[in-house]
Amino acid sequence: MSIVTPIISVLRSPVQFGAACFALFVSVMLYVGYLLNNYYQQQERQTLQQQLSQYHHQLDTKLSYVGHLLYSIDSYLVPSFEMDLFNQVAQSQLPGSDVELRLELYRIISAEQVANVEASQKSQGFFDYKVRLAQAHSQHYLTLMNVAPMAEYGHTMGESLNFTEQQINALYEQQSLMAINWRDQDKWTLLVQRPDHDGAASALGISFELPILLEGLFGHIYQTSQQHIRVLTQQQVLFSSDWQNTHSLESRQVGAYQHIDFYGQELMLQLFSQKQLAPSLLENRQLMIAGFIVVASLCAWLVWMQVRYLVSRNNVVNRIVVERTTSLAQANERLSVESDRRLAALQQQISAERKYKSLFLNSNEGLFVLDGHGQLIDANPAFRRLLIGVEDKPLGAYLSQYIVDDEFATQWQAIIDQKTRHDELEWLAQVESKDSLWLRQTGSWLHSPNGTLYEGRVTDITQLKLFNEQLKYKAQHDSLTDLINRQTFLNLVETCRTATERKYILLYIDLDRFKLINDTLGHLAGDRLLVEFATRMRILLGSFADIARLGGDEFAVLIDFAKLPMPLEGVLEDILVEIRKPFVYQEQSHCISGSVGVRKFTVPCLNYEAEKLLHDADIAMYEAKKRGKNCYHIYSSAIACEASRKLRVERALHDMTLDTELKLQFQPIFCRDGKVLRGFEALVRWQSPELGFVSPAEFIPIAEECAKINVLGQWVFREALSFMSEHNCEGLFMSVNVSPLQLQSGMFVPWLKQLFAQYDVSPQQFKIELTESAMMMVEDSLIEPLEQLHELGFGIYIDDFGTGFSSLARLSVLPVDGLKIDRAFIDGIECAGSARQLIEAICAIAKSFDLEVTAEGIETPEQLAVLGVLHCQQSQGYLMSKPLKRQAAAELLIQTYGRPYLELVTQ
Repeated sequence: MSIVTPIISVLRSPVQFGAACFALFVSVMLYVGYLLNNYYQQQERQTLQQQLSQYHHQLDTKLSYVGHLLYSIDSYLVPSFEMDLFNQVAQSQLPGSDVELRLELYRIISAEQVANVEASQKSQGFFDYKVRLAQAHSQHYLTLMNVAPMAEYGHTMGESLNFTEQQINALYEQQSLMAINWRDQDKWTLLVQRPDHDGAASALGISFELPILLEGLFGHIYQTSQQHIRVLTQQQVLFSSDWQNTHSLESRQVGAYQHIDFYGQELMLQLFSQKQLAPSLLENRQLMIAGFIVVASLCAWLVWMQVRYLVSRNNVVNRIVVERTTSLAQANERLSVESDRRLAALQQQISAERKYKSLFLNSNEGLFVLDGHGQLIDANPAFRRLLIGVEDKPLGAYLSQYIVDDEFATQWQAIIDQKTRHDELEWLAQVESKDSLWLRQTGSWLHSPNGTLYEGRVTDITQLKLFNEQLKYKAQHDSLTDLINRQTFLNLVETCRTATERKYILLYIDLDRFKLINDTLGHLAGDRLLVEFATRMRILLGSFADIARLGGDEFAVLIDFAKLPMPLEGVLEDILVEIRKPFVYQEQSHCISGSVGVRKFTVPCLNYEAEKLLHDADIAMYEAKKRGKNCYHIYSSAIACEASRKLRVERALHDMTLDTELKLQFQPIFCRDGKVLRGFEALVRWQSPELGFVSPAEFIPIAEECAKINVLGQWVFREALSFMSEHNCEGLFMSVNVSPLQLQSGMFVPWLKQLFAQYDVSPQQFKIELTESAMMMVEDSLIEPLEQLHELGFGIYIDDFGTGFSSLARLSVLPVDGLKIDRAFIDGIECAGSARQLIEAICAIAKSFDLEVTAEGIETPEQLAVLGVLHCQQSQGYLMSKPLKRQAAAELLIQTYGRPYLELVTQ
């Protein structure tokens, strides 16, 4: 029912019915034209296909003739034949064809067989025969051996073509004819298998130029049938009857085409009809059918237009009657609607005025109205409560009466004079109760024919302002001590350094032993100590300086030199006194000290940023710590140079190439009054590409601080062990200095065991030296690794004995084998005095503990003689030998140990 109803409604309308009939008629005519066009196209396509089949048959017959001729010639030739028979058969069988045919003999050879083939051909009388291989490399080549007739084609002998395994299999396994095309030539060859000859596969072929054969077959087609034909392979066009390219056949649609299998080579025949080559509008079937359809549709359209005209006249008359009948009813309806609309608008206006008045009076925000001169016209009760305090008291004449800030008052007056729009305004108001509050104001100007008004709104933001100020204060101050924090202090210094000419003093304060308080008493005690220290600094310096906590137990002070109440030295001493005063925690007193770094600078100071100035003060503070703490030190360029030098050395240590920059020197150690060589001390030398020669006394402590000492120590041990392995003299030893940090690492002893396992050197030939001061500072942690080394056979020596603070009782606890007397005690031992007495005491101590004594730094024969009397077993120094390079040390061994070491010792 839902489908039938629209159809019936359409048929009831004459115009719509006529349009539907016209559309149906046009559709039918288009369909009939489509069927006619397909029918005639199919007829033409069948006709062209029949003609192309005839051409196909002609070409296939010609190619089959060549194949049969090849089979016939092959049957004449016995498996092994002479050239005379080859030429006779060619002369008897080839003539008589309308295309020139050549009988050719081929062999399938590899590149390695070329020389043998050429020699065989020359032995048969072909003295200029030469194989010409194809440029592209191949495993097999089809090579032309003989050709008949010889007179015209002898120069082609020796030509070759790449021949694949697939082609060889097709020729020999399938035993069928094969057609091949010679690249870049019109020459085609039909091949048949021949028995192998001289170890190579042979083939017999008839060669001809296929384009010439196609020209003979299809050259006259256009003259007879006004059609064109093309023969092509996948790679090239072999023949085109349009040899002048008049019709550009490659860009035209093919009328009909067929594929030909020419003994393994696929050929395509394409036929182009006369209508495709020279289309005529008068003979255009599609145009005629379209014209017929257009004419028929035009006639139908004229009939439909006439019917539509008649129907439209009837509809116009009916519409005029209906329109005039309904116009009166519509006019009455409009009058009624307009009356209802005016009544509703009046009611809405009254309701809106009531709602606006209610919102204006009951709003919690202050609402007000100003005239064009900024005078208050009206304000709601909330506005009155904000600025007056009560609702019934009259307001002032102008809003500017309540503005405290003169600058904002000027800005507000400009807004009133120019009637400009503005964003949110925040201003401080003085209310009549003598209090102040912050207000946020928004509003806009209203322009009307009666004048200009300003409607505004104000909100109390006093609490929000106070909260923001508190956040700002907390962001700039330390939460524990309430001093300004690091960033605020740096901003202050940054502001001061760009000021006019003034002098400032920057102090960097660090509390000594603060970590001990934290570790022993807890962080709560540490926090109370910091708060107490900050309070003392405020009392002492707060009137003329800015104090900041940088973090942890580090503080900074900025002092204007002009505001100093006393000389700077007095202020610094007062600071140190305040730090030393006892701090009371849990009814117990605790004392600490402090180190102060001082950096003076004069502004404007544009070359140094705030961070750099603070860093300089930090450097001066560390210098104060180095000098014993509980003191102050003033920054100087010498300190900066020393710190910069240390940083450069540390950076160079990290970038060092060990085998390139480090060298090991060997200082001989003698016995028997400096006459008998006992061993060497390995001394590392560093020649940096950037810094030049760097003393071990300088870079070894830095390497210990930056965790490079293990890498350096391992390199020294490997080099020393390599030297001893090359010159392994029984009884010769090597002394190597080791840092306590290496022994504490826990991996040093296992690594040393693994290293010695790779060399044929005994640990008894190595002495490990540790300085007395370093050993005693970490004595307890060194006992276990030293005992492990001693059990392995390593000798343990205390270097620089007498310069530290060791206890003699510790010598009985540590696994020590010997002592080395520092060179500082050698000077002046030639004369009887304290220096000689001290050496005698050290030798006596060593004898008591059964320790071997070595003296270093011997420079005069007198010193050596005294040490010999004092029973010093071993000696080293410039008197006997300076430190030697590896080659020089090897030469010394050769000079000294020309005969066995044991024999020298027993003499």
